[in-house]
Amino acid sequence: MKTRGMLLLCLLLAGCDQPNDNQLRLDASRQLQRTIDTSALRASCESIARGREWLTQRTLHQLQQQGCQNVLRSATETNFTHTETYHHNITVVCGGIQGKSFTSTLLTRRFIYSSDEKALVIEPMTDQDKTRFEGQKSLQQLQDEFNHQYAQYCQ
Repeated sequence: MKTRGMLLLCLLLAGCDQPNDNQLRLDASRQLQRTIDTSALRASCESIARGREWLTQRTLHQLQQQGCQNVLRSATETNFTHTETYHHNITVVCGGIQGKSFTSTLLTRRFIYSSDEKALVIEPMTDQDKTRFEGQKSLQQLQDEFNHQYAQYCQ
């Protein structure tokens, strides 16, 4: 009887180490915040805008020259539009985000978050979206890779 109870308890606890969908979304949210806030281009745009809400034409022009119209201004001003959790050979959270750029244009992007790798990839839309590791690839190559991963893991 004691052995049967121990076996039953072990079976019940077997899945408890796996995060649930809400925990995965929270992890994706934290990683999204880290990804946006640590972007090198974001820091460059922030130094031009200097935290101002109302931008002069000169400042707006400088931001556009740097490509800041394609950079999310703040993680706290960026929201999930939708999320879905998929369990394949790895568990991923896929979805969309929407936020304002430094020039106040509305940006909409898809994302893929891998809980196993603790990595979040935001859909590349412009050359400014390249990281220093992806500098040699064309924007089209990055978009093709993202679309392939989205089709593979987010369905």
